[in-house]
Amino acid sequence: MKTLYPIKGLIFLVSIIFLSSCGPTVHFFNIDERVAPLHPVNFDNRSISVYVSIDSGLPAESLLFKNDSAQMSNLATGIAASLEKNLILDEGAVYVFNHYPGSEFKYSMEYIQSLSAASNSDVLVVVDTLLVGKTQIMNDLKSPVSQSYRSNYVFAPIRTVINVFDGITAQRLGRIDQKDTVYWEILSRSDARDNAIKYKAVESMLIVATTLGEDIITTMFPQWKTVRKSLYIYPVSSWQKAYEYSLEFKWREAMDIWLEETSHQDAIRAASAAYNIAVACELTDRLELAIEWIDASIKKFRLQGVLNYKQSLIKKLEKR
Repeated sequence: MKTLYPIKGLIFLVSIIFLSSCGPTVHFFNIDERVAPLHPVNFDNRSISVYVSIDSGLPAESLLFKNDSAQMSNLATGIAASLEKNLILDEGAVYVFNHYPGSEFKYSMEYIQSLSAASNSDVLVVVDTLLVGKTQIMNDLKSPVSQSYRSNYVFAPIRTVINVFDGITAQRLGRIDQKDTVYWEILSRSDARDNAIKYKAVESMLIVATTLGEDIITTMFPQWKTVRKSLYIYPVSSWQKAYEYSLEFKWREAMDIWLEETSHQDAIRAASAAYNIAVACELTDRLELAIEWIDASIKKFRLQGVLNYKQSLIKKLEKR
């Protein structure tokens, strides 16, 4: 099934470029466009629980820590809070549980269903992995805040693995295996020993883990981004009326006017009308038709930037 990702609304007019004294003007404007989630999961009307995988695995020498229970719990708390926010649920609506999979564990249908039954949940978000690699330290630097403090900059690689399961069918609905780098600035009144710096880094990870959980969940939901669009406008009443319709997002009325203009004897004017129809089709989620109208515009006259616009439409269509 095709998913619609609509336009949120017109924000403001950015600029107007005059092409010639008798030609069209180009009106640029910004809109908020809904972007498909990177890791889509359908949570609609389904009860959700978050599970923390607790194991007794010891970290390797190359790690600062692996699946520390406190850090994992904070990560899960951030995930639960972000789910509540994105789904507009009451605080505390998404519960957090622990489970103990053991070494060399593999999820089975029976095990997933048992977790679902224990938590009375349709969807299970399982926090499986939180690894923070060995820290690297840049120390003995003067703090930009105060000359009486020394700055120690610490950074470490981080990896999180989150699995999402349907509690009834045990189908894996999503998997996020994310790698990143976390940075700290640790201030001290004197030169701090490396072990003390690492301790502070681990301590601060409790806060970082919560924020990390919130960020992970945002990848499962659509986001909004601001994009720039343009329309061609001629200094005649019909084109002005079409532009007014576009400001009100009355694209059907605007397209009716531009459609008549596509047969104009002036090739630039006809191409401009076809281009505007392509923009209207894109903003009403008809990408295939938008590409057809861009091709029609190119056949009449190759407007500046029209080929790049066509490529952007093709890429947008391919991502569906």
